[in-house]
Amino acid sequence: MPLLLPQDLVPVAFSMIEKFDKNLTDTFYTEALNFHLFGEHKGLNIAEVAAEGVKRGMNMSEIQAVTEQDGWKYVGQYHDGEAYVCSSFVARLWKAAGLFGDNEVNAAEWSPKDVYQVKFFDSDNKNSRPQQCKDADPNGEFCQLLGKYRMEFPGFNKYPAYPHMNDKCPSVAPDFYRPEQC
Repeated sequence: MPLLLPQDLVPVAFSMIEKFDKNLTDTFYTEALNFHLFGEHKGLNIAEVAAEGVKRGMNMSEIQAVTEQDGWKYVGQYHDGEAYVCSSFVARLWKAAGLFGDNEVNAAEWSPKDVYQVKFFDSDNKNSRPQQCKDADPNGEFCQLLGKYRMEFPGFNKYPAYPHMNDKCPSVAPDFYRPEQC
């Protein structure tokens, strides 16, 4: 029997929750899968999504991995309109501000790590932190005013923006390893 990976358990867990709260599973999972297959919400439940995937020669991991597109408008009990988490919201603001230039970028695919790794920051002035930052954390590289633990940002400001940045980058917990060619 093949080993089940955490990403393989996601559809199983959501299909169990779906029996008790379909609105919850639609909000956090199923509606996105519908968009991944059709580019719009079709109302399919998890089993129906899986069956449609089989017709297309796709498994659930492949359906989940379809690139999220900016502009997809989600509707439902808990949201209405484009949906962005904090990191994708920042990338969407940067996109609207023109920081990506002519590069096509899907902000919905951005994670917090992607936001701090894109080469948009002024890394030449690391020592020009405001005094309150130096007072709060004299040895820190960034401005961290509060907290017992120091934040670390491996690969900070490392990758110049390029077309379809982060659309196909794997991101599996707990390491969130990013291949160099990504």
